[in-house]
Amino acid sequence: MQRPYPTTESDFYVLGYSARTSDALEADPATARIPGLWRRFHTEGLEDRIPKLRAKGKPFAVYFDYAGGAAGGYSVLVGYQVPGLDDAPAGLSGLHVRGGRYLMFTAEGSPAQAVPRAWAEIREYFARPGAPARAYAYDYEVHEDLERVSIFVGVR
Repeated sequence: MQRPYPTTESDFYVLGYSARTSDALEADPATARIPGLWRRFHTEGLEDRIPKLRAKGKPFAVYFDYAGGAAGGYSVLVGYQVPGLDDAPAGLSGLHVRGGRYLMFTAEGSPAQAVPRAWAEIREYFARPGAPARAYAYDYEVHEDLERVSIFVGVR
């Protein structure tokens, strides 16, 4: 994984499927919820249900509502960036992601392998002495293409 790039990001909205989970649940394939969100994303025609897409239709995964920092639970929403939540179709979850300071990491390769590996490296990065403090407000992934994911981790 490449060295993170500091950036300031603006507010945006995401619409899609959401679930509550934790790293402990995600470590066991029998209880992991994120793969199921991605299956729904790919099989239920989410792109066709959303009238106005932003970011050229790139998939987003947003992590939010953290309880207890790195060891606690969190919510995740898998979907698309949209201009607002006023036209949200029934059955979808919407989220207003607040802007702020982020470190951007890049994962390359098949997302099924590259993204979990990148998050493990990100956890190691923030565990190092002198690393910036995570904000635990919003973190998100932008799936740029089939082989590259930009991961934005909020910092204080």
